[in-house]
Amino acid sequence: MRANRLFRNVAIIASFALFSLTAFSQGTTSRITGVVADTSGAAVAGASVTIKRQGAGNTFTTQTNSNGAYVFDLIQPGAYDLTVEKAGFKKFVSTGNTALINQPSTINVALEVGDVSATVTVTGTAEVVQTSTSGNIGSTVEQRTLESLPIVGTRGRNPLDLLNFQPGVVFGGNTGGAVNVHGSRDRAFNFTLDGIDINESSAGGSNFTPLRPNPDSVQEFQIVTSNFTAELGRSSGAQVTLVTRSGTNEFHGNLFEYYQTPRFNAKSYPITIAGLPKEQFVQHIFGGSFGGPVPTFGFGEETSLKSLLKD
Repeated sequence: MRANRLFRNVAIIASFALFSLTAFSQGTTSRITGVVADTSGAAVAGASVTIKRQGAGNTFTTQTNSNGAYVFDLIQPGAYDLTVEKAGFKKFVSTGNTALINQPSTINVALEVGDVSATVTVTGTAEVVQTSTSGNIGSTVEQRTLESLPIVGTRGRNPLDLLNFQPGVVFGGNTGGAVNVHGSRDRAFNFTLDGIDINESSAGGSNFTPLRPNPDSVQEFQIVTSNFTAELGRSSGAQVTLVTRSGTNEFHGNLFEYYQTPRFNAKSYPITIAGLPKEQFVQHIFGGSFGGPVPTFGFGEETSLKSLLKD
């Protein structure tokens, strides 16, 4: 009996692992592209271009074509270091280039003539104004924003609360989910997590998914409000794509607790004008996260919510 249970658990974990690998192509990846030229603007063909994901150490290598162009498709979102090498030119290194979900990052390189043992190092050479795509108009909320902004409510820490404050999103309506994007129906949202459908199937409504991930486990998420590219679809209102964090070469983790008590909370306006006593609401939200190479790159988290409303 115990052996059967162990086999079943292993099978489930393996299925999720395989599904997550295939899901990277379903609107959860990014792309780095660019052109390598010399200082006169002439294309440099056959140059070796390597990107390395910061923290994890994953490396990918390609060569420029006859026009000096290169491309890395279907890569995980994150920060990358780029290295370009070609005989007769100095080695070029660009660090801290961010690739966001569904938003290609363009890194053009100008090689200087010199010994390949010499290195030219620059920081963040990716284009600030995105010209590599004609679609996916919306906003991307990165990990630092998720960790810094106050998103603690009575139902826990829900990063999707930040959707209501993105351009094009209007909330507070009197129908359905009460959230509309550019005038579309309030039920026209599509939610995915690492490429997996997480829409609520039993009760429709915008800005509604049964999954409320711990913000510490989310790498970033994107809301696309118009001009969707081919990999996104299904709904006309908004495409909400969440990507979970992955581990790194080092172990990292945290512990947290968010505590609400009547001693620290003021009386709400409706309670005040009604002349009622302050609500006796007590809430503990505690948990933590842990990530690292165990045994391969992975990340895990746990959150617990305990609320008490006294009469």
